[in-house]
Amino acid sequence: MASKEYYLLLEQLKKRPASTHLSLQEIRANFEKFLATFPPDPDIKFDPFSIGSIPACWALAPNATKEKVILFLHGGGFNAGSIQSHHALMGKISRASGYAVLGIGYRLAPEFPFPAALKDALQSYQWLLDHSYLPSNIFFAGSSAGAGLVLSLCLKLKEINQSQPAAAICICPMVDFTFSSTSIESNKEKDWVRVDRLSSAARDYCKNEEPTNPLISPLFGNLQGLPPLLIQVGASEILRDEAIAVAKKAEANGVSVTLEVWPEMVHCWQLFASKVPEGQEAIDHISTFITQFKKDNS
Repeated sequence: MASKEYYLLLEQLKKRPASTHLSLQEIRANFEKFLATFPPDPDIKFDPFSIGSIPACWALAPNATKEKVILFLHGGGFNAGSIQSHHALMGKISRASGYAVLGIGYRLAPEFPFPAALKDALQSYQWLLDHSYLPSNIFFAGSSAGAGLVLSLCLKLKEINQSQPAAAICICPMVDFTFSSTSIESNKEKDWVRVDRLSSAARDYCKNEEPTNPLISPLFGNLQGLPPLLIQVGASEILRDEAIAVAKKAEANGVSVTLEVWPEMVHCWQLFASKVPEGQEAIDHISTFITQFKKDNS
């Protein structure tokens, strides 16, 4: 049974206004305003800079080192979200893992549809390699759309014969822009993410591209050769079944996969770890997963 704090969060999430009649600017502003109510821990250091034209920011907990780095790709359906809105999650991942987290502000659709976000993610990974980080000392992590982008980036690296990172963490990944999984319907009354937001995300991001393009929807890709994966998903979220499907496909393709389906949890409950113990527990699981790779392979 979930905690009382989690049930209080659910009540809060249910009160959020529907986005059906809002402009994209309003959706973006509301997303930022809402996540600002879950601020980062005060002792996390944030150091903004840029990678070329890409906004970037280091998140560094007091116990963390830059010897290894977690490249973090934020969520928001590819048409909303930012580094700022994910500061709290970045900080908690840095504290739990003991590593620096590098968040990037990849370009958003519809102003910059596919493949802009993927190009920015690839450029950011290349920047780390150019700054003396070995692939074995780099982890990828992302939430929601960013988690799908993590898998797209891994597929792109395979396509261009570039080295994969040590491992990748996918928090409630969006991996199927055809939205054909049964949980889209079966969980639509349970989750706080609404189907209309998925539709707008697909329209803005895909533009003239087919949603079955594996670099858009990794579920349709050949996942052989990807790094070890941790996939976390909530049992009550609308993206549950596609996350399970991509985990099963990756495992069938020979990838080492750790799949966690969390009872009762809704989409990206990890974002609310400052108020919900299940969120912190999931982040602690991320730390446990990363611990497997703490041996320096340099």
